[in-house]
Amino acid sequence: MITLYHYYLCSSSRYIRLILEEHKISYQTQLENYWKPQNDFLELNPAGHLPVLVNEENFPVIGANACVEYIKDLELRSNFFVDNYKEKAEINRLVHWFEVIFKKEVFDPIIYEKVYSRIVENITPNSENIRAALQNLDFHIQYFNYLLNNKNYFIKDELTYLDFLAAANFSVLDYLGLLNLKNHDNIREWYFKLKSRPSFRTLLKDQIVGLNPHENYKNMDI
Repeated sequence: MITLYHYYLCSSSRYIRLILEEHKISYQTQLENYWKPQNDFLELNPAGHLPVLVNEENFPVIGANACVEYIKDLELRSNFFVDNYKEKAEINRLVHWFEVIFKKEVFDPIIYEKVYSRIVENITPNSENIRAALQNLDFHIQYFNYLLNNKNYFIKDELTYLDFLAAANFSVLDYLGLLNLKNHDNIREWYFKLKSRPSFRTLLKDQIVGLNPHENYKNMDI
């Protein structure tokens, strides 16, 4: 059986969990604290980052993009992967947006201040850093809301794997109670469509010791 090394609030790990669930691929998870990786995990991935998918041949597929390509090559007749070069180009542009820009401006500082500083370093989070990240988040949400004008999903009216990457990122903020979509109808409707899918149930069961999910995390009503 496939084993997925992950951490609960790693958006890339959540992304692959959603893709595996959508394809109904049997897998087991192995929790890995990314700030203190175990030796056996470092043997799989000396860089120490997540996710890592170990297939039935015990071969480690490292990183979210590589995991998605591996799943795509299984040829499971999914319609989440596109062939049109213009759609591919737009997906790649927005994958980069989430993995580089969003991560740097929003995700990393929030995870550090709200999770790492509290659980690992046992220090008071820096409220200025959190405030700056939330201001950046507001800009990103406005942009995503614009992209969803006249479309059901990010690229077109059908789901693509980009929607699961975006939803995985949003789900972490949702867990922490930092996702406010009240004034952004397009992105709110989109997120709750994703959140209501059966594949999302595994994420909604996540419970971190010492860091409970926000009271609205399991809310399915927009």
